[in-house]
Amino acid sequence: MKHIGIVKPETLVTILNVLGMPVILIYALSMFVYPWVAVGWDWHQVQNVWDRWQGLNVGMLAFASSLTAFSISRYNAEKQREREFRASKAFLPDALSELSSYLASSATVFKAGWEAARGEEVQVTAPNPPPGYRDVFRECIRYAEPEVGDFLARMLVRLQVHSARLEAYIEQQGDDTWVSPDKHNLISYLYRLGELQAMVNKLFPYARSMASFDSGPLDWEDFRNAYGNLDLWPEEYYIDDQMNLEAFTKRVLERADPLDTQQGQAADARNSRG
Repeated sequence: MKHIGIVKPETLVTILNVLGMPVILIYALSMFVYPWVAVGWDWHQVQNVWDRWQGLNVGMLAFASSLTAFSISRYNAEKQREREFRASKAFLPDALSELSSYLASSATVFKAGWEAARGEEVQVTAPNPPPGYRDVFRECIRYAEPEVGDFLARMLVRLQVHSARLEAYIEQQGDDTWVSPDKHNLISYLYRLGELQAMVNKLFPYARSMASFDSGPLDWEDFRNAYGNLDLWPEEYYIDDQMNLEAFTKRVLERADPLDTQQGQAADARNSRG
């Protein structure tokens, strides 16, 4: 949104409403109530007061009209935004269902890599992201309330990172496709996959209009449910007491915002390997 000086138009209208309504009330009392009392209910004296303050009266009427017009315009714009968001939100449950399937397919790739670490040769194919979710997210971000739009934007970035990570994880060797068996990296990848599924789960009730949007941080219960949705059982992904999926997840959750832990997660993986 463009700014007027250093203030957004929407903020300016809010300020005018907050300050303007008391000013209009004081003006109305001073111009239409107080003169009657001050001059002993003399009609001619009241007319003289109004005549002397004619310029102020005209200015206040113009100010009140402008304030009313701005408020009506903002109200109509907000209602239009709500209608546009409802239309965009109608496609969100389907997009989230497709993403859940995509994340479950991604989990099978990482599970294959974990088994390959035992010396087995495993061939896998990277699943393709759903084709339409980006458009749905973009439209929802455009019309959603700020906290919902911010959540969707962060989720969209993480999905793009996941897609690139998955492609890099699968190595092309000649005509065959193989996965890297590095278990330390796999645990961090599984954490990020669980985070995405937890974000999908958090959005589902809101997308289906079953609950208001939950802006709270993700916790271990969110991740535990997400791992279950992905058919990942944390106790099976274990290297040692410090480097296992459950301990790794809880460490990251304790140390940083679980929706913004890229650097913390990478540092934790390096420290555990060292």
